[in-house]
Amino acid sequence: MQAGTILLTLALGYLGAGLGKLIHLPVPALLGSGLFIALLAFTPLPLSMPTLMRNIGFTILGCSMGSSITPEMLAKVSQWPLSLLGLALTVTTMMALSTWLLSRYFQQTKNTALLASTPGALSTVVALASEGKGDLSTVVVLQSLRLILVMLSFPIIIQSLGLQGSTYLSSTQQISLPWLTVLALLLTAFALAQTLEQIKLPAAYVLSGLILSGMGHLSGWLEGNLPSSMVNLGFVIIGCTVGSRLKGLQWLELRSLSLAALVSIVLSSLIAALGAGLMATALDLPFGQVWIAYSPGGIEAMAALALALHYDPAYIAAHHLSRIVAITLLMPWIARRLTLEGNQLS
Repeated sequence: MQAGTILLTLALGYLGAGLGKLIHLPVPALLGSGLFIALLAFTPLPLSMPTLMRNIGFTILGCSMGSSITPEMLAKVSQWPLSLLGLALTVTTMMALSTWLLSRYFQQTKNTALLASTPGALSTVVALASEGKGDLSTVVVLQSLRLILVMLSFPIIIQSLGLQGSTYLSSTQQISLPWLTVLALLLTAFALAQTLEQIKLPAAYVLSGLILSGMGHLSGWLEGNLPSSMVNLGFVIIGCTVGSRLKGLQWLELRSLSLAALVSIVLSSLIAALGAGLMATALDLPFGQVWIAYSPGGIEAMAALALALHYDPAYIAAHHLSRIVAITLLMPWIARRLTLEGNQLS
């Protein structure tokens, strides 16, 4: 039954990808599948993309990202510290204003508003909400809507503004790796990711593929990219994963919180755009690349956009990983302070 549900979800994801290509959506394998599955999530169809399949998709994505890393990209690592400082200031502003907005105009408690406004680190946020530091269902709905809306809107916005990146694969990188090499790379990256998970490293499956594939290509051990059919499979799996997040959520709850989610996401995205604009100007970096790195989306979806929109994947992955690690470390303390303040006021 589980296998049948997975195959059905994948088939519908590919159908959505085909429809997305037909209507000229940007990144149709990712955007078309995600949008189609999100719409079908409100039907009785059994849709599911379990953890194993999700991790396979992330591993494929990471390995494909690694093949596009060049020495020229790594030569710009010296710019990252200042860019990461800009990220910290941007995310702090984003969380503070979004928390204020949700609590002031949408009648959410300060704890719930903060957890719903936190970009990334979803497992930490949900765990804190489950402990009673916020309304769990509200946090899950707002976080799910945030992830889906950011993933679906950013490619369209970036394409309409003409902000696509200029990092294209060279003729050598465009050659498909032999299937035996692809299998060995994916299996090794998957095994490494399981080790990284044991030490609680976020986005372990994306990062393991990125590191292994990047090292292999930079050292000359690997020459070529994953076959396009494999890359499209990774995009479809990620699209199905994000779209199926809406499955099981209550329609009335979604309807009542959709405006709050939309306003919060627009505010956060504008703040991210402002911070990205300042940093892109200061460091002479592509605005679209910095905007994706500063955006309030999840690392896996944003890494997929980096690959599809031809931006430096290492830069974007490093920024989202840094944000997740910082939030994971700080959120329990922040939530504890809010709880204490709430008790004092009650």
